[in-house]
This record gives sequence, C-alpha cells and structure tokens, in this order.
Amino acid sequence: MRIFVNGTPLLAPLTGVGQYIKHLFTAMEKLADAKICMYYGTHYVQGMKLPKPGAASVAQGGFGFVKRFVPQPRALRRLVERALFAFHTRRGFGNTVYHEPNFVPLPYKGAQVITVHDLSIFDHPETHPKDRVRFMQTHMAKAIEETNHIVVVSASSGLALQRWFSVDPARITVTHLAADPRFHPRSPELLVHDLHSLGLTPGGYLLSVGTLEPRKNLCTLFAAYGGLPNALRKRFPLVVAGMKGWGTEGLMKSAELLLERGELKLLGYVPDALIPPLYSGAAAFCYPSRYEGFGLPALEAMASGVPVVTGNTTSLPEVVGDAGLMVDPDDVDGLRACLLQLLEDRVFAQSLGSLGLARAQTFSWERCAAETYCVYEKVLNG
Repeated sequence: MRIFVNGTPLLAPLTGVGQYIKHLFTAMEKLADAKICMYYGTHYVQGMKLPKPGAASVAQGGFGFVKRFVPQPRALRRLVERALFAFHTRRGFGNTVYHEPNFVPLPYKGAQVITVHDLSIFDHPETHPKDRVRFMQTHMAKAIEETNHIVVVSASSGLALQRWFSVDPARITVTHLAADPRFHPRSPELLVHDLHSLGLTPGGYLLSVGTLEPRKNLCTLFAAYGGLPNALRKRFPLVVAGMKGWGTEGLMKSAELLLERGELKLLGYVPDALIPPLYSGAAAFCYPSRYEGFGLPALEAMASGVPVVTGNTTSLPEVVGDAGLMVDPDDVDGLRACLLQLLEDRVFAQSLGSLGLARAQTFSWERCAAETYCVYEKVLNG
C-alpha cells in the first residue's frame, strides 16, 4: 500500500501538526507493507524523510514576504499548493491512500483520509486569526463530506466533529498520540549544562509550554502564580516556552509585573534539542489550556516524570486521567492551590510524577501507526 502524505507542515517550525506527521509516519514506515510518499509542496520523496535543514526558514521567510504584499496570502498559498499537488498526482499511484494530516485536503480523486485534531476554530473562533477562521469555515464542511474517513486524536475531538457536522461515528476513528522516547526522566547532573544555556537550574522552576495565544489560558496561570507566596516565586520562577502567536496584547499586559520582578521568563522558541531537558528539569508543569485536541505537552511532561496540573476540559482528562491534578480553567484560586501543593509538598509532587510516568508509558506511536494503517485498509476495502 502506498500512503501519500501532505508533509508541508514539516517545512515550518514544528508545532503540533508537524510533530504528529513526524512521529506517526516514522513509526508507520516500520510496518512491512507501508510505502510512504511525502509531498513537500514542490516535490515528493519516497519514505519518511524530513526536509533538508534550512527548508523551514526558507519556507517561513517566503511566506512572510508574501504576507507583506498580498491581501490574502493564505488563499494564494493554497492556490499554489493545489496546482502543484494536482500536477504531481496526475498519474496516480495505484493502490494508494492520500492522508491529509492538517484538516483540509488538497484535490485528489482517489481514496483519502483526513486528520481533524480539534474543532477549536468552530468552538472558539475568537481565539484564532481571522483569516484562518475564514478559511476553515469555507472549506471544512466540504472536506468532511468528501473524505472517506476521518481520524481524530481524542474522543473529545470526535464528539465535537459529530456535534458540528453530524458525522456518522462509523466514519470516525480515534488514535491517541504519544510522547517521543526522548522525553524521559533525567538526573540533575545530566541537566546542568543544557539548562544553564537557558539560564535555569534543575528543579528550580515551574514550566509551561505552548504557543502564546488565547486558548492556552496563560493569563489565568499568571494570575494564579502571582498570588503564590513571595518565597515560592523567588525559588521557582515561572518559565514559559513557546513562539509568539496571536491575540497576545492582553497576555503581555498581564505578564508585566511578573516580568519586572524577574519571576517570569518568556523563553520564546526553544531549540528542539533543548525541549526534553527543559521538561525534565522542571519542578512541576502547568498547562491550564481551555481547549485541546489532545494536549501533547501534558503527556510529554508526564513522560519526563514531572508532576502535572492541567485544565479539566476537552481531551485533557483522556490524557492525564488520575495521574495529574486538573482544575477548571477559569478557577484562579483552584489553580493557585494546585501549584502551591506541588511546589510546597515535594513528596506529593514526586509521587504524582511517578503516576504520570507510568500513565505516559501506556501511549505509543507504534499503536497510533497501526491503528491509522487499519483505517487505510478499511478505506481501500470499501
């Protein structure tokens, strides 16, 4: 079986969709009958091969240049992608499934599967850029109607899909994600060098990871953290790793006092090689997101042996289960109480970290790949 994959999200700095493509198809390539073809916008390559170093910065730079001079750059980029994809697939590939891992597929006449990671753009359009909302509202319904099968990364996303588009549950398959094996507990001695480059010390900070945008609910985290005792804030500064996204005006204003006091460190984009030690060195991990399709950062923290507190909405209970603390995303006092417990009671925190580690090991990319491959077989067999 050939699996034709739109790998263009790998041309940008890896966010959730890019990580999904990388790990899913790296695992799937180990299946004996899976022949993967990765499409990279202007060409495709046989096998799960990541773009050459520098391709991401070139792609981002080119799109940034277009955005400065074109009124609707997303529409133009989509038009170019459609034309090139049609050219490269014009002769077909025989026994092939086209898998679009980023919601809306490009035109394709054969069997196709799409992955819908979440429906936040419909449930909370105010938390997304307007051009993205416009694009998804224009194209999503047709994509869902025309595709053969839909993969979702959580039962929560599957229910949202049914709620918004009345999709027959028989057309939906849930495939949970997993943490990369790079995420595992590390001794403080092994962390010193990497964390020093970020201005941090092992076990000496509270961590949150994710793109700076409204859905991640960092304003609530800042308010909860700001109310902790002074001694705790001095001992455990709050560290946030993630690129600046959209709608950050209110977020930055809420961060001003913490930044002035040196109690908050906004690291911005962190090189991929430093992400695992950054997780492993945290005293605790906080992810009060309002809405997640899966919530991979929480699982990565658990796989690192770090105690976790998250929001209690959408998919996060599926991921965390009883191996972490969960709180209503709007409950500032409740979140503060959770942080206080984790940072003051280190015996409890260590126990919770062990529970999280055990739970994280029940998720695997190999299982995700096998379940996704079964979807392809189902589609090809009608």
